[in-house]
Amino acid sequence: MAKKVIDVTLAAMTNTGTTRVSPKGVINARTVRAVDDEQIFETENLYFRDDGQPMHSSGVQGLAPGESLTFGVTKRLTVSHFGEESVGHLNQMLIFDPDLTQDIVVSGTLHNRVYFGCFKRKVRFAELEGFQAISCPHNAFLGDHECRFRIDYTINVVSSSG
Repeated sequence: MAKKVIDVTLAAMTNTGTTRVSPKGVINARTVRAVDDEQIFETENLYFRDDGQPMHSSGVQGLAPGESLTFGVTKRLTVSHFGEESVGHLNQMLIFDPDLTQDIVVSGTLHNRVYFGCFKRKVRFAELEGFQAISCPHNAFLGDHECRFRIDYTINVVSSSG
């Protein structure tokens, strides 16, 4: 069996669009079965925001176009690889699993839109090497209102065995 202990960091969020963004919801880093990402082994929360809560511990509620916010939230996960799978020995990978929404007001009416773009970004066991940066775009639309932002993650392999 091979095993990698990794530190996963939500490094930053940058508004890449022309409309203010204020995503609500959750971003999780998970170890899941390599052939079935519905089989979850470990979950760590990197971002959580509910109605009325700030996006960040600094109190920031949203990001104007071009603004960026540094998070530096790091969680440790273990990813295993067994070669050929057998009962109790299932190969794993890392996924970033966001579930984010955006409130958009049009003509005085509030609409809630789901962000799409980087849903369940997968990083296979063999791809977990050294230090790497991953960027994921997110988009939500309602008519002419385009909410866009990018999340930057880092992955650092702390130890590797097997």
